[in-house]
Amino acid sequence: MFDRHQDLKTIRRCKRGEEAAFAEILGRYRGAIYNLCYRMTRNSEDARDLGQEVFIKVFSLLDRFDENYAFSSWLFRIGTNHCIDHLRRNRLRFLSLDGGVGPDGEEYEFQLPDSGPGPDTVLQRKEALERLEEVISELPPHYKAITLLRHDQQLSYEEIAEILQLPLGTVKARIHRARNQIQQMLAARSYDI
Repeated sequence: MFDRHQDLKTIRRCKRGEEAAFAEILGRYRGAIYNLCYRMTRNSEDARDLGQEVFIKVFSLLDRFDENYAFSSWLFRIGTNHCIDHLRRNRLRFLSLDGGVGPDGEEYEFQLPDSGPGPDTVLQRKEALERLEEVISELPPHYKAITLLRHDQQLSYEEIAEILQLPLGTVKARIHRARNQIQQMLAARSYDI
């Protein structure tokens, strides 16, 4: 997903204090970190603030980065832990998707090409996605984080284990438990996905 070799070269430039290198890292990862923060908090303002805080923390801790590991894994670990801490501090307050509001505060709709599925299929998918998002937002933070890293960021089990500093077996077990919990929550609400 991210170029480990390129990241390492850029990080070394950051450690030498090159401002352009900081801008490169920020440009390369800003969207992914914002997306992670938004998916964790379901609040665009919190996601922007948390994303900025993550980068401030990362840049202040660059001297602790171990070059034997992928920078992206280290960054996502800091981002994930920061979001989990935020959720715990704020007593897991979540934003409901019932209103159909996107991260920018405006109503959203799917834009599909003309050759795509019909309106009924689009509506069914939209409703299924909303139900799934609703259920994921209610997961405990450690299940929510691992689910988003796996399915939203499309990271491998190994990358997730590195990011969260967990044994690979624990990652697999938590993903399995999170999927089961999602299925149970959907079934309890009589949702079919």
